[in-house]
Amino acid sequence: MNENRLLSEPVPPETLFGDNEARLRAELYIKNRLKYQDGYYARRSMEYNHNADFMLRLTAAVMGISAMISALSVGTDKPIYAFLTALLPAFAGMVSAFQSLYQWQRQAKLYQETRLALRQAELVMPDSDFPRPESPAEQFTQLVQEVETVLRNEAQQWGQLLNVQTTGTSPQGGTRPPSGQGGRSRTRS
Repeated sequence: MNENRLLSEPVPPETLFGDNEARLRAELYIKNRLKYQDGYYARRSMEYNHNADFMLRLTAAVMGISAMISALSVGTDKPIYAFLTALLPAFAGMVSAFQSLYQWQRQAKLYQETRLALRQAELVMPDSDFPRPESPAEQFTQLVQEVETVLRNEAQQWGQLLNVQTTGTSPQGGTRPPSGQGGRSRTRS
């Protein structure tokens, strides 16, 4: 057997591990990968929603105070009121621009959509009451592929990953599997 040949065909999951091991791996994967990521996205979404709400309230409060000071400045000749009447709307505009810069609502939405996609990917593993014809090994493989695709897509939202051609050759000279199909070309040693 050639030790340097590329693995061009994926190994069927049933030959890698049995049903009980596949169920255990799926349980561990769901607990340690999927649920951890779900918690991360939940915290980030909640944080960004809180930031967006806080900035909205701050802008409204500043504009309200500005309106009250403007009303007070009509009946008095104190220059401080005129100064504050001019300064506070500018400050409210600055807060609004800051909120637009960070786009907390958009980021919270992206995190929430990723959470929903992760939960949908988790549905690949059936309940014990509703068995499916696929083996647990096939279901586990599909679960991992679904979850990792969701996480890869989320990372691409931030421009952290380059778009990879779906066909071509690998640096080792062999063919590369289509992206999104899970797995990389590996050499045996």
